[in-house]
Amino acid sequence: MSTARSRAQTVWDAVYERVGEDLRVVIRYQPMDWGSVMRDDVREQYSRTETQALVDRTIVDQLSYRRQENAFDAGTLNAIARIFEEAWIVSCPDSVGQKSGLLVSIERNGDTATLSDVEWCIDFLEDEPE
Repeated sequence: MSTARSRAQTVWDAVYERVGEDLRVVIRYQPMDWGSVMRDDVREQYSRTETQALVDRTIVDQLSYRRQENAFDAGTLNAIARIFEEAWIVSCPDSVGQKSGLLVSIERNGDTATLSDVEWCIDFLEDEPE
């Protein structure tokens, strides 16, 4: 198991304990490697190429975070939360200057997860050890 996949599994286990089946995806990405754990129905929606494109898009977006961080007088940018009709997507870069971090997707209208759980997830990802 790759280091990225192993770290994705560690995060999956912790977040799954909190939100159960509402957890959709965990991806640990680095410049040249990534690993993921996905709920079966979500994995069926994404080929390996599509998942790679998602990782690439996340990294490209992350490279613009430094400009965003400097634009707001609100401290360090720790995570980006995107809210979709069906899911909350949280990306938490290791730092805004690196091309690595974690991406977590949680079912928005599931049986368990709430916005408080998403906030907990962000706190967890910020503290998640390398």
